[in-house]
Amino acid sequence: MSGEVVAVASIRLDVWLWAARFFKTRSLAKQAVETGKVDVDGQRPKSSRAIRVGDALRVQRGDEIFEIAVRG
Repeated sequence: MSGEVVAVASIRLDVWLWAARFFKTRSLAKQAVETGKVDVDGQRPKSSRAIRVGDALRVQRGDEIFEIAVRG
């Protein structure tokens, strides 16, 4: 594989939120999705929903609200 980069087309929402450090653990990210604190493109998703480039997320964490555009 001499230096090849393989792009991931999509990733689970709960894994993405954890990897992007919005939540300390994946289980906290999953809990936030299941309790309606995360919207994807204006809809309430499941934690297993695939996130892709171009999605718009709204994440509520305590008193903070993040509006995120997935670009990569």
